[in-house]
Amino acid sequence: MAKLKKMFMILLTVAFFGGLVGCGGGPDEEQLKQLADLKAEVEKLQSDVSKLESEKADLQKQIAKQDESIKNFNKLTDAVKNCK
Repeated sequence: MAKLKKMFMILLTVAFFGGLVGCGGGPDEEQLKQLADLKAEVEKLQSDVSKLESEKADLQKQIAKQDESIKNFNKLTDAVKNCK
């Protein structure tokens, strides 16, 4: 997430200074469209990252439940072995 924000800021900076260094007339329509496209792409990527982080958290919960089940099974198995 931090890398994504850093990359976005770098792209914005390059686009901004590129417009200033150009003819001095400011950004043209094409540059503004490129900037808008980049902003939209960054928003989509941030949304994707949030979704994937949520999925990761869900998977980690499932793993924790499975680990607990395995521990309980191993306890029962040991109890049965010790009864003989």
